[in-house]
Amino acid sequence: MIVAIVNQHSNPDRTVVARNLAVLRARSGRRVCLMHTDSARAMAADDWSEQRSAAGVRPWIDTRQVGSRAVKTRLAALRPLFNDILIDAGTRDSEECRCVLASAHLVVVPVRGDAIDLDCQHRLLHRLNAAQGFNPQMRVLFVAVAGAHDPGPEQCAAVLAHVARVRGATLATSVLHAPCAFDDGRGRCVCDAGTCDPHAAAEMQALYREVYAPAPPLALALDAQMGAAHALYR
Repeated sequence: MIVAIVNQHSNPDRTVVARNLAVLRARSGRRVCLMHTDSARAMAADDWSEQRSAAGVRPWIDTRQVGSRAVKTRLAALRPLFNDILIDAGTRDSEECRCVLASAHLVVVPVRGDAIDLDCQHRLLHRLNAAQGFNPQMRVLFVAVAGAHDPGPEQCAAVLAHVARVRGATLATSVLHAPCAFDDGRGRCVCDAGTCDPHAAAEMQALYREVYAPAPPLALALDAQMGAAHALYR
């Protein structure tokens, strides 16, 4: 399964989500590759993976750069080697990002309701809708990111506006509270036992279950969507 993670701002939410999903997926016994479309992010991921290995933290995560050419060919070559590929697809509307979206089974979009740039929002939503023209089976899952407290009504409305503007998109029932606020140690992430914040780890594990859950029938998906909206406003 190919999962892409994108967002509209250069904040660490995307990287935190990608690393934790990779660790949780590998912990379930799957062969996982964590990739990046940005060379600087790829180098940081390599450092993070090497730090995990040096510290003896398991599971070890294989990290690679998507590359600037023949993205579909590269992904096709890697798919027999891994059960799951997670790709930090960045924020830019690059050729690499477009190719990743055209190949992804699911796109996860962490979004902060209190930090939405309307111009960036338009470009991101247009990119997601355009990708579905090439990849109609692609699912889009938005996840609300808040501070230490639950999002307020204005933040909820901003997140729901994102979801409504992408065809078939759904909103995760999980809300991540300050996912970047914790220093989990070199080569570690919030889901690593013994170093994690239990509440933050539980939120990531709940998101993981939503990301890798089987796609529900349309009627159930609509009911879940309404439930997620109700939970945000509660």
